[in-house]
Amino acid sequence: MTKTYRAKQVTAPGRLELVERPVPTPPPGEVLIAVEACGICGADRSDIENADPAAGRVPGHEVVGRIVEIGAHVPQMWQKGQRVGVGRFGGPCLECSACRSGRLQLCRNQPVMG
Repeated sequence: MTKTYRAKQVTAPGRLELVERPVPTPPPGEVLIAVEACGICGADRSDIENADPAAGRVPGHEVVGRIVEIGAHVPQMWQKGQRVGVGRFGGPCLECSACRSGRLQLCRNQPVMG
């Protein structure tokens, strides 16, 4: 696997530039995905227009790709080479009142990707 990857990073409000970054190691409970396709939504557009360039923001959090590395304590259902899709939210908690009443889309405890 390569040691770097290329991404479009916000370098000024409304401006994206191609940069090279080091490939991260996935922490426990997470996987590393080689992105094959990425959507840009309205939240990303707003971030691009209003971003602080010092933050090093790379927009895009709705991706499809393949798992290339697996962190510790990841369930066995996730395997290297597996094609996966990731949306904005990491899934409902299944414990809050909205989840318990079957309204998973209203969960207030969903982790946000990206």
